[in-house]
This record gives sequence, structure tokens and C-alpha cells, in this order.
Amino acid sequence: MKHSSIQQCELKPSDLPGILRYVQIFRDQTFVIGMDQAVTKSENFPSILQEIAVLASLNIRLWLFVYTCEDSKFFFIDPIQEQFQKILDGTLNCEKILILDEGDHHLSRNYSTSNDHSAYKHSLKLICPENGRLSFAESDFIEHLSKTTAIHKLILLGENECPAIDGEPLTNIAAMELKDYLKDKARSILPQWFLDYSTFAIFAIELGIERVHILNCKRHHALLNELFDKIGIGTMVHSNKYEILRQASAEDGAALFHLTKNSVEKDTLLNRSIDTIQENISDYRVYEIDGSIVACTCMQYFKSDKSVEIGSVFVQPYYNGRGIGRKLVTDACEKAKAEGYHTAFVLTVDAANFFQTKCAFIPADLSDLPAVRQKAYRENKRHSQVLKKELDH
Repeated sequence: MKHSSIQQCELKPSDLPGILRYVQIFRDQTFVIGMDQAVTKSENFPSILQEIAVLASLNIRLWLFVYTCEDSKFFFIDPIQEQFQKILDGTLNCEKILILDEGDHHLSRNYSTSNDHSAYKHSLKLICPENGRLSFAESDFIEHLSKTTAIHKLILLGENECPAIDGEPLTNIAAMELKDYLKDKARSILPQWFLDYSTFAIFAIELGIERVHILNCKRHHALLNELFDKIGIGTMVHSNKYEILRQASAEDGAALFHLTKNSVEKDTLLNRSIDTIQENISDYRVYEIDGSIVACTCMQYFKSDKSVEIGSVFVQPYYNGRGIGRKLVTDACEKAKAEGYHTAFVLTVDAANFFQTKCAFIPADLSDLPAVRQKAYRENKRHSQVLKKELDH
């Protein structure tokens, strides 16, 4: 395969285990890729095709269609096979697949899942509508294909930036939650173009497609960055739980120790041995993305004072700025309030601004802490700032 036209991405050694994990997961899966007609005319088009060729080299079954969206309606567009083959220059074999107005059952039978890996390796099936243009509504192609082939991803390559909610990028959302935004489009905080894409994404999820990715291909390496990174750079609509905030279990002890180790060494988190973490595992809450723990917090309860300490709030640096820390603290406060506690407090060396601006904590005195915690504070001599939040409001 030719790689000369692919720009080099900066990779850290720590990125490689995650990338290799996805390579193993994606192998022999089926991805259906939709490309906005505008993308085929953009300067990034050759680079995008090379990224698709990389996916094919991993034994991923690839189907591709070109589309346009007009007045909230999607249409298949002729992908111009020669244009694709000229840019790929032999790195990927493009096979033209014709679709008709009323679906094509013969098509689905011919290209359903097969054990013959050579049939799709380094190949791309180009979906071509009869007469060069066909509305999605008049063709049930994807529905027929999904009935005979396990489609793991539908990827829509467009030119719109990932929308934001409350100032945070909408990197992923469950299909059921997205449905709520579609119930009242007039009051929705999401842009109209995204609502159009959302309708199609939900339709795909209900067909049994596991995940739908909506990407802005004006960004370089959008496709590979979306697929081989836990957060991604676009919006992923999913049917299953992708991000989970949950109670830690006994199996999480080692992961929590290694997660917080670097911050402990920098003295920004209180030192806790792996045995201490394991003994108090029930006090930990973890934030999991795609099966990996990326953040945590620890709750220490003081029943006689009806107060709780929220400690060891840690988010892997790569995931900072995505609201995960705030979600952890909010979850801890809500949990404590539901259990009858009146006050939450934190002791922090360098994160006071975060707790005050993002989590509504206010400065407090050492005397506001439970007596046993005051004693521990004096003994550890870390000179942490004390902040508190009343949970009764």
C-alpha cells in the first residue's frame, strides 16, 4: 500500500496499546461509510481515501456511498468510480454495486457476511444508485444489507463541526437520549443539520447497527482519530453504554492504583497504597469509557457530622476539558445527598478553581471539618485548601 500521501500523525508510546486493541476489535467487522458529496470535492478528499485504504488493510469489510442532504432529505449520489480509483492508484480495489429504487435482495445475498476473507481484503464496495441519484426513502438498501450482514458501524463523513451542549462537545450520545432532542425540534439546542443526521442515525441504530459516527472531514485525519481513540473528534450515536459512571468493584483496584500513581508522585493526590485502595474499594466511583477506567473519585463518609469528603478526584490528562471531573463530583454530591448527608467537602492542593467554578464549592475553614478529619489534616501537613458545598439546596 502507498503511504506517501498520508500525513504523519504524532503518536506517543502510551497510545499504542489502545490502538492495537481497536485493531483487534475491528478486524473482520463491517463498516458502511457515507461521504457527503461536498467532501469528494474538498482538498482533504485524497487523504480521506487513504485513511479508508488503511481500514481495508486491517481486513475491515467496507461499503461506501456518496450522499447529499437537501431539505432534510438524504439522497444517494453516483460516487464516480473513476475518481476514486485514480486517487487510490491501485491501493484499493473499487467494486461498483448498483442499487435500485425498491431495494435489491440479490445484492444483499451476494455480499452478506462470508468466511472468505480474500473476497473483501483491500477492496471497497461502491454503492451506486440507478440513474445516478436516489433518495434514501425510495431505497431500503441499508435495511436489506443490515438484515444479512452484521454492520458494526455506519460512518457519515461530512463538513459540519461536532455540536456542543452547555459548552461541551457532544462526542457521544445514546440513541434513546438523542430521541428526546428530536421530539421538539423547534426548541432543540442542536443545529438543524445535526437533527437531520440524528434522524438517520437513530434509524440505523434501530436496524441493529451498533454505532453511528458523524464526522467533520475538514479536520485532518478525522476518520482514523475518531475510530482509534476512546473519545474521538466527532459525534458517536450508540445503542449500548459507551460511557459509564459506576461503583468501583474489587477487580478495579489495580487499575485505580496505576491511574492515580503519577499524580500521587507529584503530590497533587493523597498517597494511597494498592492495599488501601482495595480495602476501601466500595468508596470509589469510576468513570469508564469504552471499557477502560479513565477517571475516579473516592468518598469518605462521616456519619456523626452528616458530611462526606470527596477525594482523589482524578481524570487522565488526555480527557481533561470534557466535563468528566464535574460529572464525577456532581454524581458524588447527589449520591451523598440521597443517603442523607448535608455537606460535602474537599481538600485540594491545586484544584480549588475547578471546584469553585465548575462544582459550586465555596471556601471553608479547617474548623468546618469533622474533628477526626481536622486531626488528619494537621498530621499530613499538605496545606490543602478547604472547600465545602451544602447539599440541602
